[in-house]
Amino acid sequence: MKFRQNLLHLRQQRNMTQEQLAMLLGVSRQSVAKWEAGQSTPEVDKLMRMAELFECSLDELVNGDLSGRTVRAAEVLPPDAAPQDTCGYDRHFRLFSLSIATGVAIIIAATALVSLCDALLPWNQNLSGALLLVCVAIGIIVIIPAGIEHAAFTRNHPFVEDFYTEEEKGAVRRSFTRGLAGGIGFILLGCAIASAFDNTPLENVAGSGFLATIAAGVWLIVRFGILYGASRVENYNKERTDEIEERTDPLVGPVCGIIMLAATIVGLTMLWVGGYPDQDAMARGPFADIFWVAWPIGGILCAIAALVLKIRRNAKR
Repeated sequence: MKFRQNLLHLRQQRNMTQEQLAMLLGVSRQSVAKWEAGQSTPEVDKLMRMAELFECSLDELVNGDLSGRTVRAAEVLPPDAAPQDTCGYDRHFRLFSLSIATGVAIIIAATALVSLCDALLPWNQNLSGALLLVCVAIGIIVIIPAGIEHAAFTRNHPFVEDFYTEEEKGAVRRSFTRGLAGGIGFILLGCAIASAFDNTPLENVAGSGFLATIAAGVWLIVRFGILYGASRVENYNKERTDEIEERTDPLVGPVCGIIMLAATIVGLTMLWVGGYPDQDAMARGPFADIFWVAWPIGGILCAIAALVLKIRRNAKR
């Protein structure tokens, strides 16, 4: 009871909302509400962070009586203060969207480069195969660290107070609209190029151009799509709540792991198996140009599996 009363007093004395405290501590607003209601207690690292934030000792916070402690005027938040991005949310999503869009575009562009090599150097399958592996590796090297960093960020910041102004949200929506239109335009341009040179000596070169424009279009759509999603902070908070619930389901991790392992096997099979017997050891399979679709499909299946498990979990409640 002493901790609950101390927390409530220290927060209110600083004119701090539950949302603002949750954002500073890296927890959900519901967690702060439960602490103040006496329904749960925070972990030790959160208690230490609160003691540092409120400039008191851990023992005073948990067992003492801080109701008579005065607060300096500089510590009191003005009642009309606009929410601030105290955790670097906007910067994180700008870097994350850039890395994911670039990594995906590199992997798709790799197929364009391979197609171009096949058209210009049809006798050298080793070169095209090596280029494909190198480009895919570069794309994965760009994507994986960004994914790890994003997972760490969402774990440390399950709740973010919506600090975007309506003007900023409007600017993001307009950027997304332009990015989506530009991405679709690049894809249509690629289709036009491929159709113009169909059944001509430049067919393979045009196919390479088609894949290159696909990569550019996907970059625009993914980049601005992630930024648009990030501007809807309420959805971010809801997704983090759903993720916390899903972590309590022991089936989600293994099922998604099996799905992505199967997707990897399928993708590698499409890349290498089924090549013509008269080609060398680096010969690619007949579906090598679209091998990368195995992973997006795997991701979609993971999302479907997580949704089914969530419905199953809710049905048991």
